[in-house]
Amino acid sequence: MAGPVASKALLHLATMATNEDGRRKLILLFSIPIALVLLLLMMFAYILASPLSFLAGFFSDPKEMAALQAFRAEHGDKIRLQTGMIILNGKYPMPANGVITSPYGPRIHPVTGKSGFHTGIDIAPEWHSEITSVADGQVVKVGIDSIYGNYLLIRHDYPDETFYSFYAHLSEVIALPDQEVFTGDVVALEGGDPDNDPNPGTSTGHHLHFEIRTNRFAWSHTDPIPYLYPPQPQAAGEGGGET
Repeated sequence: MAGPVASKALLHLATMATNEDGRRKLILLFSIPIALVLLLLMMFAYILASPLSFLAGFFSDPKEMAALQAFRAEHGDKIRLQTGMIILNGKYPMPANGVITSPYGPRIHPVTGKSGFHTGIDIAPEWHSEITSVADGQVVKVGIDSIYGNYLLIRHDYPDETFYSFYAHLSEVIALPDQEVFTGDVVALEGGDPDNDPNPGTSTGHHLHFEIRTNRFAWSHTDPIPYLYPPQPQAAGEGGGET
């Protein structure tokens, strides 16, 4: 049934194409849906490229507009949706006393502006704060990387689990390769300031990039949050920086 119908339609189109008036109708017939598709694609591309500009059209309240503009001034014309609160109830202490400025998971990279996956968490303590080992272990690697800057990798062996903790954007590494460390030992100083710190790596400001890995390789990263418990309350006058 479909075959004869399609054949008749093609024959009709071929007949239309044999005269000038028919060709005009064919051009009009095909140009309208093509134009609509192009218009939809352009709208979709605009929404992806400038979501905040698109969202601005839905705000009429001056306070809402002011909040949107403030967000835009700080983060640019990008948006990252994040739900829920970060709850720390693990059994290992935070490696630094500061605010978590970027959680584990998908995000817009603050330097490249591209979508990607954040393989750890960013913590913003005071500049050059002491970084401590989250558990007893042994230093397995100290190095310098174009992305992570000065970094440190520690292996932790426990009867119920073995994992690795990774610390990056360090202004100074204090622990030595193969050194045995204990929970709370100072192993490095925070860094990552691209203007003032040596080997900051790819960073917009001073902070600690911290990862938990199930083995020594970077691809084995996992969410650090379930491993950690909160730091002690900061004394008056102290506070973490922003990445």
